[in-house]
Amino acid sequence: MPFDPAKLAVEYYFGDLQYWKLPAIAADALQFGYDGPALRRLAGLANRISKEIRADDVPANEIDSAFREMGVNAPMTKDKARMVLAIESANRALNGTSNVFDEATHIRIHLCELGDPPDALSHVVNLSKE
Repeated sequence: MPFDPAKLAVEYYFGDLQYWKLPAIAADALQFGYDGPALRRLAGLANRISKEIRADDVPANEIDSAFREMGVNAPMTKDKARMVLAIESANRALNGTSNVFDEATHIRIHLCELGDPPDALSHVVNLSKE
């Protein structure tokens, strides 16, 4: 699987990528040629056991800076990340790698968290309910 900072950022800002995985991701980014002070600081935590890494060790502004050093416009809102993930889901249904019902259900349950969907996703959520 190729290293994709934009995809990693979407997963992080949506909430699907745990903070304790970020030091290893920063180390990978350095190996892929990205560089910057935030990436270096985060990568310095990579040799610690994941359960030893606390949220205080990985401050949000440092994470935002690390993503910017990888060329990502960070931070992004959870709503923006949700829309990117919904588009990926729709593309899977359209290209035949998944079916429409499964992707609509994924959007309704996981991305919209069974709550009120944004207007742009309301038709998909209604399809899933039917």
